[in-house]
Amino acid sequence: MHSITELVDRVVDGLTQLRLLMDDPSALPLTAITPDIARLERAMDKKAYLDAAFAQACVLADAGKLVGANYPDAYLTEKLGISRGEAYNRLARAKAMFAPPPPPPEPDLEDLFDGGETAEDERAAAEEAARKKTEEEAERRRKDQEDARRRADEIPAAKQDIIRRELDRLLKAAEGDRMRIFSRAMEQAKYRDEKDLRSFVKRLVDDANRPHAKANPNAGFEKRDASLGKENADGTFDVRLSMTAGDYALYKALTDKGLAPNSNIPAELQGERDPRTRGQRRYDQFMRILRQYEEGEQAANGGAASVVVSITLDDLAQADANTLFQTNVGVELDAFDLVRLGMDGTSDFLLTVDGLSGVPLHLGRSKRLASVGQRIAMFAVQGVCSWAGCTTSMSECEAHHIISWLRYGATDIENLTGLCPTHHRCNNDHRDGSFNKGYMDYDPDTGTAILVKADGTRHANTTDPAMHSAVNRIRAKRASAPPPRGTTHWPTSPPPPTFGPSGAHPGHAGHTPNHTPSYRMPLRP
Repeated sequence: MHSITELVDRVVDGLTQLRLLMDDPSALPLTAITPDIARLERAMDKKAYLDAAFAQACVLADAGKLVGANYPDAYLTEKLGISRGEAYNRLARAKAMFAPPPPPPEPDLEDLFDGGETAEDERAAAEEAARKKTEEEAERRRKDQEDARRRADEIPAAKQDIIRRELDRLLKAAEGDRMRIFSRAMEQAKYRDEKDLRSFVKRLVDDANRPHAKANPNAGFEKRDASLGKENADGTFDVRLSMTAGDYALYKALTDKGLAPNSNIPAELQGERDPRTRGQRRYDQFMRILRQYEEGEQAANGGAASVVVSITLDDLAQADANTLFQTNVGVELDAFDLVRLGMDGTSDFLLTVDGLSGVPLHLGRSKRLASVGQRIAMFAVQGVCSWAGCTTSMSECEAHHIISWLRYGATDIENLTGLCPTHHRCNNDHRDGSFNKGYMDYDPDTGTAILVKADGTRHANTTDPAMHSAVNRIRAKRASAPPPRGTTHWPTSPPPPTFGPSGAHPGHAGHTPNHTPSYRMPLRP
């Protein structure tokens, strides 16, 4: 460990000095420094190997429990400050390079002899040959992994991630080829650019999948997938679908119906020439299918919506075409987006919040599951998952009882907060610090939910999406506004909500709010 400290010190010191030397790019002799910078770039490829090795150390140490979580990715994100996606990539590279390769399947000796009678010595010889073949296959997989790991410190992380993502397309029946393809891909990664490398690995994976796909037409069903991309610079989002042949045929047949000119647009907008491209027409047809499904779900579920928009009254008064409104799915929408979604305001939900504390007024222990109204209220208060540092959208969150249901915590809005599935599993309902896990509680000043870590420190979620929630924007405006006329300061906040011995919430008895800002959230489509 001491040598690692010394080496890291030298690397950090060297990078610091290099940064100072290159503080003025205009004074750098390009041709003179290029060989050294190129050498540094190649040396940085070794960082991907170190990242994977450290990630494997986290797996072996079950490091998630060291930070009150269930999985080691939480340790990587908290201790190294990397994103959850990067933590996943490092753990995936660690598994590919360090985890024992999956063993070959045991041979089925009955198939070898077709169930017929065989001499004992012949059967023993066949069993020995099958066992030896299995051992040779296991050794081949181990050597392939060893070869790939040996080359890993020459391959950038981006290329290793490309290889891993393509390998994830292997059918379950073709998993035996994973290490062979991994080794070949790592060998070729040094000489191929990223696009060519992806094509090379894709071809190897397709070749490995093909015989199993022919033998079993349903083999690809396990690889069906729908993934959502990040926002592009133009405000669009990329969505990727991996479909079975049957589902693709249905998708194509349904969307082909929208390719004809003037399909899926109101009669008053139809003209002699439809300016949309074929891709735009297919997209519009797909969205029409989704809206028809949504309309059916609206009727079946009494108006429960899939997209909820949080808007304060001030937002409505000051909004223009460029104003963005927060939604429960983590995507901000402008007025044009709302119109396209059909949010005409004919169905809405009005919530009043306490003007002093910003806590939603009582919306009751009638049932365990939170109601639609309570979920909407949680979205308005917190915007995203309320665990400190988390930005998971509320549409992915679960309703969490701050005082647990088993401890007689009520399913009231005062006792509920939204947590993403990962952090919901991290909450310690016993509040005893076991397994280094924290728990959600009320902030003594505002009455909102905060994280209490195992060491007793209290942490609010101050991420940008959380601070942009409707209630937090109301609080921020109130904090920056001048105090009421005739006073020199705002009245202090009321005492935070408290719990009686049984854990039931007494509400706001005796407190009359002097101001009740409201916000409106259209529920359609």
